Amino acid sequence: MTSLRIVLAGLLACTTSQAVFAELAAQPFLAPPRLVEKGAPGTLKATESTLAKTDCNPQGDITRDGQTVELNLQVQKRENYIYNPGNPDGAKDKVQLRSYGGCLSGPLIDVQPGNTLRVHLDNQLDKNDPSCPGGGDPANGQPGCFNTINLHYHGMHVSPSGNSDNVLLNIAPQTKFEYEINIPTDHPSGTFWYHAHRHGSTALQVASGAAGALIVRGNRPYTGGKPGDIDTILKDAAGKPITEQVFLFQQIPYACFDDKGAIIKQKDLTWTCPSGKTGVVENFDAQLSSATVWDESGRFTSINGVVQPTLQGIAAGEIQRWRFIHGGIHDTVNLQIVPMNTTHPKASLALKGVLSGTPKEQAALITDLCPATVPGTSTPVELVPQFEIAADGLTRTAIRPIGVNKKSVSGGIGSNFLQPGYRSDVLLMFPRDGTYCVLNQAATPAERANAGPKGGPGGQGPNETQLLATVIVSGGQVVTDDPQGYIQQALYDANKTDKSLPAAALEGLRTGDLNPWRGMDDLKNAVVNDDIQKADFFIGNPPFPPSPPANAPKKPGDPWTGPFGFYINYKSYDPDRIDFTRQVNTTDDWVLTSQGEPHIFHIHVNPFQVMDVLYAKPGEKPKSIFGANGECLVPADELGLQNQYCGMWHEFKDTLFVQNDYQVLVRTHYDRYIGEFVIHCHILDHEDGGMMTNIQIVPDITASGGGIGMAGMKHTAHQHSDSKQP
Repeated sequence: MTSLRIVLAGLLACTTSQAVFAELAAQPFLAPPRLVEKGAPGTLKATESTLAKTDCNPQGDITRDGQTVELNLQVQKRENYIYNPGNPDGAKDKVQLRSYGGCLSGPLIDVQPGNTLRVHLDNQLDKNDPSCPGGGDPANGQPGCFNTINLHYHGMHVSPSGNSDNVLLNIAPQTKFEYEINIPTDHPSGTFWYHAHRHGSTALQVASGAAGALIVRGNRPYTGGKPGDIDTILKDAAGKPITEQVFLFQQIPYACFDDKGAIIKQKDLTWTCPSGKTGVVENFDAQLSSATVWDESGRFTSINGVVQPTLQGIAAGEIQRWRFIHGGIHDTVNLQIVPMNTTHPKASLALKGVLSGTPKEQAALITDLCPATVPGTSTPVELVPQFEIAADGLTRTAIRPIGVNKKSVSGGIGSNFLQPGYRSDVLLMFPRDGTYCVLNQAATPAERANAGPKGGPGGQGPNETQLLATVIVSGGQVVTDDPQGYIQQALYDANKTDKSLPAAALEGLRTGDLNPWRGMDDLKNAVVNDDIQKADFFIGNPPFPPSPPANAPKKPGDPWTGPFGFYINYKSYDPDRIDFTRQVNTTDDWVLTSQGEPHIFHIHVNPFQVMDVLYAKPGEKPKSIFGANGECLVPADELGLQNQYCGMWHEFKDTLFVQNDYQVLVRTHYDRYIGEFVIHCHILDHEDGGMMTNIQIVPDITASGGGIGMAGMKHTAHQHSDSKQP
């Protein structure tokens, strides 16, 4: 097999110096915006690259006082500009979007286990909201009240009640509300995020930028007892924390409208914003509710508010932690990293950030710039491997290699499949100087929504390969070692002087063993409730057995179907109905399935452990895709989205893609918290359409009222000893 060193050496030969490339970069990679720190300096040490700066100052501020982290956060419409390569001159489009802090992405929030997070949310949006007639939701059940907002702390294991992570709240325009999130002292450190979650307006607000990164940073070392925080071992030989980069992927479908309320389009029907027009996200049906809208719009996936940025200042051989957060509402990001063909005549344009054209128009050029094979040969380009250490903010049992010795093609385990709501923390290292492409790789037919034999029109991944970002690597040292061995040895070397770290844990770093830093209790031997729970996602006209409603226009015995809608277990969302009542401190098994097209299961408060994934073609008996020890039985070079499950055996997540013809078996423990919260599809336009259900956790499921309140109690008049009798 051609070595990584030789392939990259041939591909990256170029007479243009890295210094010149650095001068050409016009769209710099920006870190997420940060609130102004007030009062005493914070105790947290940010480890983002000092080269990654922000150009937006969010409205609000932050104060840290002991264990209390207090935010003033404003929700507002604010004028911004989004770079649009689809414009003939590469000009930025003026937009006005709803967001937290007023930037294109919400400010990054850093907390620690044991903190109390107080968020003073100030909804400054206009009371005059045409989508909220009379101050209430549309009578037809359609999405609306787009200026009514709230906050969800996605993936956090905190209370869902009161003024904590309660998504059943409505923070109306021109009102203020104080959230208080008590983060337990044993909360896992990791990558989480926050976003709008008011039912009926969730998708439109998230698509407008109402989302931001939420990072729990931990300093608990592993000494042989309780799990430690993986943050404590991610350091270099000098003990300095490794540099990290935060990538909040957003898919903002802004559009400009004409006087008749129609989206203004170019001749190829992609969207355009003429001079003098301002892009907005206001029309749910036109901008959000179609599986094909992202392909058709001609919009680009942004990273921390920037389209196709260039990340610089990384040295060859340097190990970094990249935190990926998918903050979009619908489409998969099928992420791969490949060397750029810098001998291509338009490579300098890519580095200027002036690649012109819509994603469709750029597709052929991106294929040449970021090729699957070494130019002039049939030798496959080796991907830059990603080594996943955490999924959905939760540390894995072992480092998972992604893209090791895999072709630069869509599908298989060569891609980091990021579904809406997913987070993926990876360690990576660029083996030599050069320029690299971060790609949203084109989806195979099996990955498309409503796929069929020839593939569908939209959904899980783009039709054409898209360039997400460019990375310039300069300086450092050439690495010819196996990348995984290099990274694992570096972790060992950085921690070998730590006398408190048990020898077995230190030695395990050589093989990628992360169990000592896994903050979740393994549930494989847990005592499980007898009644298995089920979540079946369905769009369409559902059957309602065993008999139709009295007003159904059918003869007795005839099949009857209900209205078209978005359903879980054939029920559309009713905020006044609780479909699942479960008992705290017990454990359930769930079976997740989808019909018609794939969906994304997300449960609040309590993450779950993936126990098994079964597959069957229609009419066949389902069988596991895993071997006895979790090895994936799906061929490693087979294309198709099913391979995203290969690394999930017995790992913890809070959001999970559920493919057609699969049964995903998960196990969750309802730890500590009681109250009402939701389960829903994290394709957020599906959630707003009704694909959501309420679940309630109670102290005692056998007691009257579940042990909540004083159900059934009768008062008897008792006579005081000093009272006088008539």
